[in-house]
Amino acid sequence: MEHFGVYLAFHAGARGQPLSRHSAAQYFRQVKCCLLDEYPVQGGAVEQQLLSLGRTLEQHCIKRESGGFVKKAVACTKESLKKMTSYLYSTASCASDYQDAALLCLLWYLFGRASDLTFVRKQQLSIGAGEVFFIRFIRVKTSDEQALSLFPDGDPATCPLLALALALIVQESPCAALLNHLPVKSKDVPVELTESIPLLGLLDDSSTRASSQAPTTSCTTSIKPVAGIHALVNRLLDRVAGPAGVEDALTSHSFRRGGAQHANACSELTVQWIFDRGAWNLTTTNKAFANVFNTPKEDHQVAKVLSGMSPRQASVLPSLGIFDSGTQEEIRAVSYKLFNASHGLANKSFNLSSGVIDVLTATLIQHYPALMEFNEDAPAMKTIQRCTEASGVTTTSLLAWSQQLARSTANTKATADDLMGGNAKAKVVFDHQSALIERLIEVNRNLEARVNLLESTNTYAAGKTSACENQK
Repeated sequence: MEHFGVYLAFHAGARGQPLSRHSAAQYFRQVKCCLLDEYPVQGGAVEQQLLSLGRTLEQHCIKRESGGFVKKAVACTKESLKKMTSYLYSTASCASDYQDAALLCLLWYLFGRASDLTFVRKQQLSIGAGEVFFIRFIRVKTSDEQALSLFPDGDPATCPLLALALALIVQESPCAALLNHLPVKSKDVPVELTESIPLLGLLDDSSTRASSQAPTTSCTTSIKPVAGIHALVNRLLDRVAGPAGVEDALTSHSFRRGGAQHANACSELTVQWIFDRGAWNLTTTNKAFANVFNTPKEDHQVAKVLSGMSPRQASVLPSLGIFDSGTQEEIRAVSYKLFNASHGLANKSFNLSSGVIDVLTATLIQHYPALMEFNEDAPAMKTIQRCTEASGVTTTSLLAWSQQLARSTANTKATADDLMGGNAKAKVVFDHQSALIERLIEVNRNLEARVNLLESTNTYAAGKTSACENQK
């Protein structure tokens, strides 16, 4: 075991770099437990020695100098997150760009590892009794189930609810997964396609397509394994971080570290609250408390700090309840078209709850001017325009609804006035009104161009008609 520990400390991984401290300790622990199970008689005599060797290995990995050894992941700041999501929103050309932005946001807000989001389903989104947005998921490494709260962020680029809404409205086919572009382990399926295999099962399973497309004459054809979730996130960061202006060498673990450090910067939060949100030390008491309530109030305060608010600031989710009944019917007609891959389906696992759809729709409408500023020709914007036109809703109505939602949100931020000299409410309203004015000016400019074109066409037609009459 001593030689094995030295081997782990200096062994180069897949990227040619030594194993991280956690990986080396995990491999050592697995072999130790396997040997103790296989030789229980000798276990009592060597157990303490093996524990001592494990501690020595961990301390050695901690004290390794950076030259030639693995460093800890660089923390992803909220500013870096904003740069990357803004870049994805402004250059979006397909649905996966919005899903990538939602992936980065959730990793940062949930203190999550990349593997934690692989099995998150739509049914795990809910609205709590206190009008709090919850997402339930399982920590893959520790098998702990958590329900964490999410609050809207005033900045559209880093708002987790907006990222979820955009990722869901661009889904092309019904599915149970919240982010259906993440790789999952292949299932055992028949090699040949038969009528008994559901169509959605074939669409979601890449192994079936690969086996059906492989030549039948060769029985030894090897299929390249699908890259894991960590490789997907790292490739995404390599593609986005540089053009977005992020100089740090981020990895998939940078978001878990960065979100925790951002929350720790708030003096009103205790370390234990941050640990509980990241599932670093879930105790029996915390698990029992979680069975009674969705999440403790302390987790709400951590989530508010992550969303740019003070821990005790009042926050209300965007709601369609501020509109009259007629307007609500118009908005819901649009929302059902937007979330057609997540609503009204026979398979209940593919559907979002009506409360979640209302909140996500209100978030989309509230940030509609900001989305137009990011990229007016983006796929999500085309989807919104197509659904609104099909429902008979104009752009002017969308902007008016956005203004009403912004005012309602500003009225709930009374506590923030103390932090910004008493002008927080006015600043939020003025900023939103400025964005609306710019969009209305552009709409009027387009209308004026259309009117001028129509007038010139009518003038030309009238002149041509009079010329024909004069010739006659």
